[in-house]
Amino acid sequence: MLINSENGVIELESFTTRLYKGMSLDQLEQSDFYKEKYHSIQDVKTGYFWYYFKSIEIQGYQVSFSLCFFGDQLDIIQINTWENGDAKDWNEWTEEKEMKVFHRNNTFLSQILDRLPTQKQKKPYPSRTFIFPWGNVWSVYDPRSAGSFMGINFNEEENK
Repeated sequence: MLINSENGVIELESFTTRLYKGMSLDQLEQSDFYKEKYHSIQDVKTGYFWYYFKSIEIQGYQVSFSLCFFGDQLDIIQINTWENGDAKDWNEWTEEKEMKVFHRNNTFLSQILDRLPTQKQKKPYPSRTFIFPWGNVWSVYDPRSAGSFMGINFNEEENK
């Protein structure tokens, strides 16, 4: 996977698939990535639909994508890494384990972006942000949801 530093487009080369804000649902459904890795969908009853995908290997990491569509256009991209030792349910969950996920996510982003985070914050939640002209790539540990997540935020102006 390569996140293009010029425009934020995600290139999934092994699936000849590009993910980007504004991508149509039809384009996604026709992709090899969708055909091979689609897992499930959640309608959150607000016009937003989350599409979840089985993990793929990227530079030695197991990585999964959650793609949020508003209507038929891709609006939000979230990413997560996974390993066998990660908590599978609340009985296995500890904050220490989740912080390991957060640190692993940060290492993964630094590797694929080939740079260190632009911003590091401890409050209100531990986070790392990589800032680009088109938006940013972020990683956070959110104690409210007891989870660590990564994603891409695009600036509000239209992608060129």
